[in-house]
Amino acid sequence: MTTDREAYFDAYQEYSKVLRTWFVVYGIGGPVLLFTNDTFAKTVKASGEGKNLAALFLAGVGLQVILAALNKFSMWGIYFGEFKNEFKATRRHKLCHWFSEQFWVDFVVDVLTLALFAVATWRGYRILVT
Repeated sequence: MTTDREAYFDAYQEYSKVLRTWFVVYGIGGPVLLFTNDTFAKTVKASGEGKNLAALFLAGVGLQVILAALNKFSMWGIYFGEFKNEFKATRRHKLCHWFSEQFWVDFVVDVLTLALFAVATWRGYRILVT
């Protein structure tokens, strides 16, 4: 039988996966649309903003990749501690455990990613409609 705690975590986990997937797809799809469509590409190139737009999208995706790597390493450290009890006494395990409890890191990175994508989207939109 599933407890409320497990149900809440399952929902959190699903939303987290969806958001990360959306961020990466949007961060890659935005530049692909802007730079592979001839009309868009010419307009963006003429504006002189192409490098800035690409940098904003790349920074957003980069933040998500870094966060995923940090979370992966953190979870591995906690997992490894379950098999090697002596590892639990190391600084690495304590750091992994500490990081795994820092929800604010995920929140800040997600907000920064959203802000980078919003700025890139707004700038791209302004270029395309003017």
